[in-house]
Amino acid sequence: MKNSSGEVIVDFCFRSAQGKAIKNRQPLRAFLKRAGRIILAGGALAFIPSFVTAPCAHAQDQKPQPNWKDRDEYDAFQKVQTTTDPKGRLDALKAWEDKYPTSEFVAMRNQYYLDTLSRLASSDPSQRQALLNKAQDVLKTDPKNANAQYLIALWGPIVGGASPSPDLAGQVESAAHAFIGDSDQAFADANKPPNMSAADWTKVKVSRVALAHNALAWAAASKKDFPTAESEYKESLTVNPDSGQTSALYARMLYEEKDDKKYPEALFQYARTAQYSGPGPAQSATGRQQALDFFNKLYKTYHGSDEGKDQVLAEAKTSALPPAGFTISSIAAKMAADADATNARIKADPSFALWYSLKVNLTGDQGPAFFTNSVKDYELPGGANGVKNFSGTILTVEPADKPTRVTLGIEDPTKADATLLFTTPIPTAALSKIKVGEKIEFSAEADSYTKDPYMLTFKDPEIPGVELAPVVRKPGRKKK
Repeated sequence: MKNSSGEVIVDFCFRSAQGKAIKNRQPLRAFLKRAGRIILAGGALAFIPSFVTAPCAHAQDQKPQPNWKDRDEYDAFQKVQTTTDPKGRLDALKAWEDKYPTSEFVAMRNQYYLDTLSRLASSDPSQRQALLNKAQDVLKTDPKNANAQYLIALWGPIVGGASPSPDLAGQVESAAHAFIGDSDQAFADANKPPNMSAADWTKVKVSRVALAHNALAWAAASKKDFPTAESEYKESLTVNPDSGQTSALYARMLYEEKDDKKYPEALFQYARTAQYSGPGPAQSATGRQQALDFFNKLYKTYHGSDEGKDQVLAEAKTSALPPAGFTISSIAAKMAADADATNARIKADPSFALWYSLKVNLTGDQGPAFFTNSVKDYELPGGANGVKNFSGTILTVEPADKPTRVTLGIEDPTKADATLLFTTPIPTAALSKIKVGEKIEFSAEADSYTKDPYMLTFKDPEIPGVELAPVVRKPGRKKK
């Protein structure tokens, strides 16, 4: 039926204490507007629910509709509807429930409870458990209620924190799984509010399905099931890449696992947190700066330098997840690889083995005493362990005119760790073999050393195959 303005009129029924049916005539527009406030506010799902009060029966083949017990119950409902202050509405709901605990409109009342408590929960932590309890009550009679499922997935992790009870973790897990599973039905086109665009409707679905995956990650992490938690965070970022907050949660979890293999992914997510500023949920400007500062510190600690850092930041700015094969090499892995290579070289090269042994002793705590007692003025290698000469790559020959100083890289052909000093300048004829880039062998008396940077200096060496100016040398100490 329509009124004079062409609006659809609905007769909402209640029954008096004597069982007499009474009508309350209202425009459908007004009722739906109120219902819309329920479902659009405070975190409740944005779709027209199934609890809208039914019109009076006008045909015998209609199913029986719920009825008000009396006029007082209807007035109690009207009080709930007309009270806009959440605290006042909660009081009105409790008054209605206290007087009419077995109302035929319990389902509708519970939806009002969910909306009202969700509004209060954002600023009043004491209402959060009450909201979870009411959502659980709703699911007992309406297991597919998407509002209740979502609110448990949203508020359960906030209430539970890092160490939730097994019961709460289980409730969140069940609700989140159900919400994801029912999301296509809940967000069907038929449920879209008429004043919402299809694009915005899809955004609501995407953001809330992603949040449900976050809830599953939280529940898994609370049980130390990190593989599942990681999978859920990745799924959340796949569903909704526009969420710096999810990246922040994922980064923190990966970092707190203290697993070196997880640090590259953690670093990427910290970079994403620092770089992402919208349109979806993002950290505050302060939070982003803190994430960037931590990323910079952790990257250098883990990698050993800033090399490659800017590339990671650039990739994280445009993608919520790292590309396939993404990795960041760690300084620990590099040191382990270097140690393996050094050990292999020691086994294969007796000359290097002796050189490396000298370095280890000279750079240790007893280095000065070891040098004085076992190195200075000794002829090295001196035949120790059957080694007659050291070998290295020439890095410098100085000065250019009449050179008397040559540096070599023995352990690393690009880094000087040995110096050869000549009392008499190197003959011009010898410079064809003693030049930068050439590899030579030598033996000589040790003269001095520095620990950091490490350098062992020799005087007047002998170089096989190279004729040098004769030098009068005092007999040096010999290794026994």
